[in-house]
Amino acid sequence: MIQVLSVFIGGFLGAASRYVLQIIFNKLLPIGSIPISILLINLIGSFGLGIIFPNKEDWALSLQAFLTIGFLGAFTTFSTFSMETLELIRKHRYIESLIYVTVSVLGCIGTFLCGYLSMI
Repeated sequence: MIQVLSVFIGGFLGAASRYVLQIIFNKLLPIGSIPISILLINLIGSFGLGIIFPNKEDWALSLQAFLTIGFLGAFTTFSTFSMETLELIRKHRYIESLIYVTVSVLGCIGTFLCGYLSMI
């Protein structure tokens, strides 16, 4: 039961953090054809998971659940990424959608790897 509560609290904080950070990024960064705020949030979240992943076995299950499933699971958002990609395609912005998908997927794998390698 404690793991479920940990996921719940982590999810709340992760989603709220994503929302606030998206507002901040949207105010600070120029509006372009690629949804940069979600891209940055997903890159940050992937890096964070990469940092946590190598050492998560050393932590209590409730802390693992809070950070990985809860906070970072809600902080990063594949559903918004998917929606924004389809929106670019719907607007016939094929090059931008290809760039967005490529940078998102390879960037998130790369930032996860950077975080992971920094901890081992």
